[in-house]
Amino acid sequence: MAGRRSLRHVGRAACAALLLAPACPVRATDAATWLCLTETRGTQSLVARLPLGDDRTFDLSFIHSVSRTLVTDSYVVETGEIIQTREVFVAHGAGLPSIANDMDATAWRHENGQFILDMRRHTGPIPLRVQAQFKNTLHIADKAFPLADLGHAALTLAPCDEETSK
Repeated sequence: MAGRRSLRHVGRAACAALLLAPACPVRATDAATWLCLTETRGTQSLVARLPLGDDRTFDLSFIHSVSRTLVTDSYVVETGEIIQTREVFVAHGAGLPSIANDMDATAWRHENGQFILDMRRHTGPIPLRVQAQFKNTLHIADKAFPLADLGHAALTLAPCDEETSK
């Protein structure tokens, strides 16, 4: 248990360092330039507030529970809304797309041993069940945040702006 606590501390410290980084200026016209992670259960308190890059994109990756292979979902925040733009995976499993005309799909291909489904799917806030064995990871601007390190079993990701939870 002591090892788990120290990992959790490192994850929180990394997020805190990013949150305090002065290199992330926000202009008043940049609505939804931040991604807020809140506790889904309990008090629903703010866990982290992370700046999105200029392209306002982020990825979520995880190990699929059935195929035991990596899945990466890509998103963009537009006008304060999360839109899923892609899903990349190497093996079919429950819950993964298997046909070209899947919901909101715009393209489907098999490239370099991976299935790639391009899409334009409006998601709203994203609730996540976080389990260390499935390596749930948030990727923003070339930085990776293992979500289990934050110490919450369930998180919700949603756009937030500069004024949120100061």
